[in-house]
Amino acid sequence: MIRASITKTNRHGSAIGDAEVTVFSGELEIGRGPKRDAPRCIVNDPCLSRDQLRLMELSDSRVRVENLSQSNSVELSDGRTLETGAVFEAEIPVRLSVGQTLVWLRSDDPRHDAAGLASAAMIVAPAAAMGDGRKTMRLLGESPDAETLARWFETVISVQRSAAGSEAFYAETARAVVDLVGLDRGLVLLRKNDDWEAVAMHVDDDRDALPSGRSYSSGILDEVYRCRRTIYQNVNEAALRESLMNIEVVVAAPVIDESQNVVGVVYGSRRRGVGESGLEIRPIEAQLVQVLAAAVGAGLARQQQQAEAVRSQVQFEQFFSTELARELARDAGLLEGREREVTILFSDLRNFSGISEKLGPRETFRLMQDVMEVQTAAIRRFDGVVVDYYGDGLLAMWNAPADQPDHAARACRAALAAIDELSTVSEKWRDVVGDNLALGVGVNTGPALVGNTGSRVKFKYGPMGPTVNLASRVEGASKQLGVPIVITGATLAKLDSSFGTRRLCRGRLVGATEPVDLIELALHPTAEWIARRETFETALAQYEAGHWSESCQTIYPLLSDASGHLDVPSLSLLSRAVECLKVSPKRFDPVV
Repeated sequence: MIRASITKTNRHGSAIGDAEVTVFSGELEIGRGPKRDAPRCIVNDPCLSRDQLRLMELSDSRVRVENLSQSNSVELSDGRTLETGAVFEAEIPVRLSVGQTLVWLRSDDPRHDAAGLASAAMIVAPAAAMGDGRKTMRLLGESPDAETLARWFETVISVQRSAAGSEAFYAETARAVVDLVGLDRGLVLLRKNDDWEAVAMHVDDDRDALPSGRSYSSGILDEVYRCRRTIYQNVNEAALRESLMNIEVVVAAPVIDESQNVVGVVYGSRRRGVGESGLEIRPIEAQLVQVLAAAVGAGLARQQQQAEAVRSQVQFEQFFSTELARELARDAGLLEGREREVTILFSDLRNFSGISEKLGPRETFRLMQDVMEVQTAAIRRFDGVVVDYYGDGLLAMWNAPADQPDHAARACRAALAAIDELSTVSEKWRDVVGDNLALGVGVNTGPALVGNTGSRVKFKYGPMGPTVNLASRVEGASKQLGVPIVITGATLAKLDSSFGTRRLCRGRLVGATEPVDLIELALHPTAEWIARRETFETALAQYEAGHWSESCQTIYPLLSDASGHLDVPSLSLLSRAVECLKVSPKRFDPVV
């Protein structure tokens, strides 16, 4: 058996007058026209067709609805439209709206009706934008005075100012549902694991104790979750007369996150005890609950943004200086992949294999922590980005994501500082390692694609492209060339004369199609070093011009300095010149 409550409504969708209740099994027609062969409920609504609806009871509490009209569509409770001639099947309860008529289909089981909610018409609220003394919507009517309106806005603002996600935030919202809107109970519920969790509840102290048991209707919540709109209830007077029990109506507004997902509900209820009247929830009250739900959504979005900003800044500070990390937290768009000129630095600890074999895993780990700490501090001091650590070395970058016009100079100063400050680590570990620690560094400047080269799960901001590969090869060449720091001609072109540099050769590196100039970056360019540099570059020019004998004579005095230290680049140049004198190559290529 199905109970059909047919009610006239006003322009807000609220029920007016008594409902006509018809209980049927099998089939029922609804319309303005006279009775046909099937049982019929004749409705005096000029907006209805003569033949509007045909209802058919199915098994398992289901109903079949057919729109008989050729001109009027039927609105369903979830916002869908049943077009003319269309048919649909659904589980009851079902709400249908056409013209000025509201049809509420429910089970005729009195136990179901006594629960109160089954006899209430659910109405979808329009998506409208919308203390002390308990001046509520219900007491003041549709047009509150300016003072009370200001108090309402203050309440909404106080909710927004509360710390999102805290107990006080949710409690303020639940209290506003009661004190501001004038409902008997207010709740805030969050969606968790396909279920609802009440995180705050406030009850009007002036009311008797509310009915025991669950404090909210899961059916209403699920309907809000499904249609993603505010739903509120009105109870018609005929339904009230049918029940002697307390009846409760509710309003439920969705809390929607930035991705337009329903993550919670602000829920309010009003009840009527035996002998009381005035149970209606009005559209303006539903809309104010909707405003409170929007405030909760805005608060949660603010909390998410703040958490993301903190997470981003912590993540950024692993790679960037504090100032740059703060700038990136404000504008994460700087991290989007883009092509730009950068200066790349690769470093490597000399003789790492021998050291690690001697120390073992635990001590090697401790040593590398000290070595990396010194290098990282130097790189960040000159506002570089530590892109990655790999075994015994690291990769760093300048001029991304923020502009650094002097990026090449910053990288070179960081390289000099790292090698200078490694001496403190070397002194600490000398007795354990048995020798001094040494770094090899390669620096190159050029275009690269810069962005998140990791994944969404593991962030790694860094460069990709031939410029990066070449910098890695330059670092490898520093060991063969016998100097701690080697830079390319592209980097040298960006430096001023304050740096001590010496061109070592023109080299063809593995993986590179064109040879490049390889330049030593001196740690401490004294006047004696500068004089020796001039002589070396003269000998190098003589060698590259094919004047090998002159090159040998020029380079010979540079093989060792005043303290007896051999100069590896001079030895290498002399060796190449001597070899050419011995074999007299027909096709001489000065590129190393």
